[in-house]
Amino acid sequence: MGKQRWFLGCLCVVILGVGPSVVLAQQPAQPPAAETQKDALEDIQLTRAVIQVERQAIVTQAMDLTPAEMETFWPLYREYRLEAVKIGDRVVALLLRYAAAYDKLTDATADKLLTDFVKIEQARANLKAKFLPRFKKVLPATKVARFYQVENKLDVLILSEMAENIPLVR
Repeated sequence: MGKQRWFLGCLCVVILGVGPSVVLAQQPAQPPAAETQKDALEDIQLTRAVIQVERQAIVTQAMDLTPAEMETFWPLYREYRLEAVKIGDRVVALLLRYAAAYDKLTDATADKLLTDFVKIEQARANLKAKFLPRFKKVLPATKVARFYQVENKLDVLILSEMAENIPLVR
């Protein structure tokens, strides 16, 4: 795996609003050189937009919403995704810090990264909890359950990809 692949692999995960819950890698890759990070960030922005469109298409297909449900679901979904993207931005920042510190990671830096990681995971759980009653106001519980299942499946797919690409702490 190349340096750019490691970085892009890690960061494309945040596109879908998921974080590094699983960070085990079969064969650790090397993090990117500083000069490739700017190019990688540009690629990430484009990739984030593409994946968001794909994510919405998957949700559209899986939800089987009536026209009336669509009118109330999609504005709420967009609001939810906007907040999820903000959490994703925090993951990007965390991964950038991890990549920058990878070769010289100290216990203090590792401790700060871990603390921030847990805060991000808490924010992700809080987001889901915050929107649950709102989704239940616009959809039957079975469709809300389906939506959360679809979100979870998409997140797990991303986490799996990320697990393959993030090198373990040395």
